Amino acid sequence: MHAAIIGAGPYGLSLAAHLREAGIPFRIFGQPMQSWATQMPADMLLKSDGFASNLSSGSVPFTLEGFSKLTGRPYHHTQVPVPVGDFVAYGQEFARRFVPTLEEQNVASVEREDGIFRITLANSDSFLARHVIVATGVSLFQYMPPDLAHLPKEMVTHTTAHRLFQDFAGRDVTVLGRGASSLNAAAALHEAGSRVTLLTRKFKVHFHSAGDPSQRTMLERVMHPSSPLGYSLRSWISSTFPGLMRALPGPIRDLIIYKHLGPAGGSTLRERVEGKFPTLLGWSIISAELIEAPNASDRRIKLTLTNSEGEMREHITSHIIAGTGFRVDMNRYRFLNDAIRAEIKCRRDGAPVLSQNFETSLKGLTMIGPVAHSSFGPLLRFAAGAEFAATQVTRQLVRSLARHQPSECGAFTALPARSSAK
Repeated sequence: MHAAIIGAGPYGLSLAAHLREAGIPFRIFGQPMQSWATQMPADMLLKSDGFASNLSSGSVPFTLEGFSKLTGRPYHHTQVPVPVGDFVAYGQEFARRFVPTLEEQNVASVEREDGIFRITLANSDSFLARHVIVATGVSLFQYMPPDLAHLPKEMVTHTTAHRLFQDFAGRDVTVLGRGASSLNAAAALHEAGSRVTLLTRKFKVHFHSAGDPSQRTMLERVMHPSSPLGYSLRSWISSTFPGLMRALPGPIRDLIIYKHLGPAGGSTLRERVEGKFPTLLGWSIISAELIEAPNASDRRIKLTLTNSEGEMREHITSHIIAGTGFRVDMNRYRFLNDAIRAEIKCRRDGAPVLSQNFETSLKGLTMIGPVAHSSFGPLLRFAAGAEFAATQVTRQLVRSLARHQPSECGAFTALPARSSAK
């Protein structure tokens, strides 16, 4: 087999569609749109506009707009927010149409053998591939503040652990952070009957605007062009030239990424958040203490907080949901064996150093999706970056396949496979 794709989200599915069209032998593994379907609030609305939420199918387009018309769902390029359930259904239909060979099982391990890769599946079958493409998203990289690590895990959870919030009705719940995941969780908790408090170190919670593009002046369109990342020249450049982002000196690229598209809620979240529940702005956690009780359900967490002026206060809650984001860590890729992970050169932020074709420092191992945003900029944090990634990787694999085809007949010779079952 020439290539194996691990992951079946927007990036893995888009790449598979491109490889299929290019005639590249591949296998792809995973549940279609799994993290979108299981790790996000059921009523969440995407921050990305409809036109910026397409998977990439190659020369035969299958857009979210086309899917919405086909299934009778409401759609507008910019004025109708996309429900996460509709996006999941779109991705699953995309898989049925363009990736019919998707294998809905997990990869147990990837090892290196004589310059190629041995992929072993959860059912113990294994095969060889010249290229492995990791497209598993960021769900493996959930970050939990160290100050909370000693608390019972059932009392401190990450936002990705929750899709529904009815079980928190009547309970005191504190949500950490001010990004979209935190704001979505806080709004859903409030609407489910929870006594929710939003806690953030910063002094302001930001929301994206919901301006009508048709009302923008010509000057606004020139100075702040539209892009999948929003209205600004920087967003347009980041979206249009992600390869240029990679070519920038590291410190400049890091600064652009850090300052661009910081934590913010979608425009529809403002009315569900502002004035609905208490918000503690500008407070940081300096300690967290478990308050025991005879019944486990009566236990509480006491947070000691401080602000920039050195003031302190206490905050007591029954549960903490951390919207504290993700931090890339190659050691979380447990399906890659130790020898492979040791050969991956990483940046200071833990993200892999990638070539212009998304290849890591280990030849044949490629990583696409949000894990690549430190190399290619903010576009890769969103589904809109799938087309660029799929195009770049496909070109590389086409060249690789040509090098390994017997010149006398042009046929691809499959590598031997074996079953590891004894």
